[in-house]
Amino acid sequence: MGRQRRIIIADRSELAGNMYKLLLDSLGANLIIRKRFEEARPHFFRREKTDLGIFNSNIFGKKFEEIYRRMGEAEPIANTPKIFLCKDNIAEAKMRDRLSRVDNSSIMVRPFHPDDFFKLVGKLLV
Repeated sequence: MGRQRRIIIADRSELAGNMYKLLLDSLGANLIIRKRFEEARPHFFRREKTDLGIFNSNIFGKKFEEIYRRMGEAEPIANTPKIFLCKDNIAEAKMRDRLSRVDNSSIMVRPFHPDDFFKLVGKLLV
């Protein structure tokens, strides 16, 4: 049996946290769900490899520039595949554009179909 996958998720919504658990349960991954980037960040620096980071745009708030910069500066985060979940609206268009240029990352626009989310996660965990 292989190593258990480790997925770190930053999302302020408790309901979304439950959704991730339901959608990703079949992967048997260790899900680490935190409400803020600052709470999720230390988990990338643990000895256990992080296989994927999932970040909802709701974690950025007024700290987008700071968090964006810190993600790029921290090698364990920069080297980890990432999914950014963003709204499909004008207010987040600039954020989506910047996040789409982050190395090793994918953008998924909310709302999304659960099957599409599961497929993208599976593709990035290969």
